Amino acid sequence: MLDTKENINHQVYEIFPTVIYRGEISCHEEFKQKHLRQLCDYWHYAEDLPREELESPENSGRYFLHHDEKYSDFFKCLSDNVRTYLNVLDVDDSLMKVHVTKSWVNIHKEDLPNIKVHTHNCSDISFCYYVSANKTSDKLCFHQKDNNNEVSEFMFQTTKSGKYNLLKKYNKYNCNNYMVTPIEGTVVLFPSSMMHSTIQLEERIGERISICGDITLTLREDVIKCEYSRLDPSMWRSF
Repeated sequence: MLDTKENINHQVYEIFPTVIYRGEISCHEEFKQKHLRQLCDYWHYAEDLPREELESPENSGRYFLHHDEKYSDFFKCLSDNVRTYLNVLDVDDSLMKVHVTKSWVNIHKEDLPNIKVHTHNCSDISFCYYVSANKTSDKLCFHQKDNNNEVSEFMFQTTKSGKYNLLKKYNKYNCNNYMVTPIEGTVVLFPSSMMHSTIQLEERIGERISICGDITLTLREDVIKCEYSRLDPSMWRSF
């Protein structure tokens, strides 16, 4: 008689995983020492701006950090990381151009609320570079609305009491939320369509200062016989 507990082999196929990338900013130490104070002056939620209008960085008008030449070293490091990210996906980055379309400064002080769940529109990749962070900094949290593995309705739902929970513990197959710990001097890249937020797990000590923004990918100017991605903006025409 077959012993089902010991003799039946099985295999799990982990298909369609989402890649969240973290890489080092090689110029971090010099960049932080040289520019930290000036970066703080570009904060999109600064006290000198009208609070009622500041629902997003765009409302402040302060989301064009990438146009300031003195920060070029960082954006070159960022581009290198984007290309590494694309290589992880086995995409030929030599055919593509990396366009930073928005970039702003986040300063998360001890008394500020968490950043609510949101996505970024009009871009392909979003990024968060931790210029200053410590072990008490809020976590970067990613979310998915639906989990294809939840084959029976509410099977993965839990209550605080745990009395009638079906789920024994969370793992990568049954969770809808995933936290990334901020590490100073690194950048996190992720699809702009990913829902994300920040979450406070302990009392904050000091400030978390980051440069965040959006990236759009296009083909190189000379790559015009490819039907994938987007043509370079030089091929566009406005009316």
